[in-house]
Parts: sequence; structure tokens; C-alpha cells
Amino acid sequence: MKRFIFATDLHGDRQNAEVVQVLKAFTKEFKPDYRIFGGDLFDLRPLRRGASAEEQCETMQDDWNAGMTFLHGWKPTHMLMGNHDDRLFELAENSTAGIKADYARKLCGEFENTLRSLRCDWRPYHKRKGVLSFGRLNMLHGYHHGVYAARQHAAIYGSCLFGHIHAFDTHTFGTFAERKTAYSSGGLLDVDQEYNKRHTSSLRHETGFLYGLLLDNGDFTVQEARKVNGGWNLCTSFKRFPVTIGVLHIFILLGRRIERDTQYKQ
Repeated sequence: MKRFIFATDLHGDRQNAEVVQVLKAFTKEFKPDYRIFGGDLFDLRPLRRGASAEEQCETMQDDWNAGMTFLHGWKPTHMLMGNHDDRLFELAENSTAGIKADYARKLCGEFENTLRSLRCDWRPYHKRKGVLSFGRLNMLHGYHHGVYAARQHAAIYGSCLFGHIHAFDTHTFGTFAERKTAYSSGGLLDVDQEYNKRHTSSLRHETGFLYGLLLDNGDFTVQEARKVNGGWNLCTSFKRFPVTIGVLHIFILLGRRIERDTQYKQ
């Protein structure tokens, strides 16, 4: 039985300091065997398709430094590239981008060397190659968005964890033999940004992450780490209770509340 944390969507200098601090404090206490970062370590706004001339002139230094600082601090064991991260790799492969492509290749090399030094297993942003599997649970950044994203991912990837939509959601397909559930995670970013101030769909966006257990038989449990009533109520221990009738086992979550005014807060 292994413990894991799935955290995603930092977006570099658009990160939310509170949830990042809670994640680091919880990681120290929960002691996961696997720390999976689900993608979008950087925002890379100037590289997005359709960026204005003004946006393209914006520096990426703060964004890059923020992402790399988080990477060195949290030290993920596994990393999935997100669509924002992939902007840099796409630019590096663009044969017509000239000096921009040269600079992108330099940053990609620095990034890959850092992941190698951390012994982090990473996957590209790709519908096939970008999937990490633990038993019957798949993990990916995400390829669909909107209110039906969990349903679409469950239909394609079965039981899975994904980010990308910056919101908690689930969808289950039940079959006679097995239930398959997709879980989307909140993000590590500030959910209210200048670009989405008029987008009512972003009201469902939320900060947080996912965590749980990977069982030896391939099964799993998934818990949401989200802010409720002004505090972070997170379960830090699991206890197994064998039942004499049949083969049922019960896992009890022993929780503690991570308050805003504790040592885990700024």
C-alpha cells in the first residue's frame, strides 16, 4: 500500500501562496511515497497562440523562476507536462522561430536536466505517452475542459486523476464488473485572474489537490484537499480494519484540521 499526492496547475507566477504552503506542510506530515505533479508548472503567457504583440513582449523570468522554485522545493517523483508547459517544447521544435527557438531549446535543456537531477519520471503532453498508470488508476494532465470534462475523461481513460480545468469534479461509469471514476483536481493557482473576470464558468474554479492510497491489488482511494469554511480539513492517516464477514476491509481516515493561524499558514 502506497500513499500519493496529485497536485497540479501551479501556473508559475500565478500560483496561490496559501494552497502551495498547505501542500508543502501536508506533504511533510502525510509522507507520500509518490508526489505527482499534474502539469502546467509554468504559465508561459507570451507563448500562447493568439497572444497580442504586447503580451509577446512580456518577460517570462518571474514565471520561470516561480515554477523552478516550486519544482526544487516540492521535488515531485513524477511529472506530467501540461498544455502550458508544452508551449515551450513546441517553440523549441519550430524551425522558423530562429533565436526564439534557440532560447526555448536552452530552457528545455535546463528543465530536463533539473528533472533528471531530481530523479523525476516525467511524461510529455500527449494523449498516449502522457499517461501515468498505477494499478487501475491512470493520471494525466487533461485534454478536455468544461462541465463534462470528468465524463469525457472517464469514458476514454477509465479511472483517472486529471487537472487542467482547475475544479473538483467526478464522474463514474458503473458496470457489472467494475466502476470507473474520473476525478478532477483543483489547482495551485489563483483562480481569479484578469483574463477570466467576466467568465462566469470560472466561478467553479477552486484551489486544492488530491491524495490517497494505491493498494497492492491495483485498487485505490482518492480524497480531496480543499478549503472548507475558512480552513483546510485534511486526513493525514489511514487505518485498516479487517472484517470477519467476507473479504471486506474498511479504511478509516484520521483527520486533522490545518487552520489558517497554525504554523502551516503564512
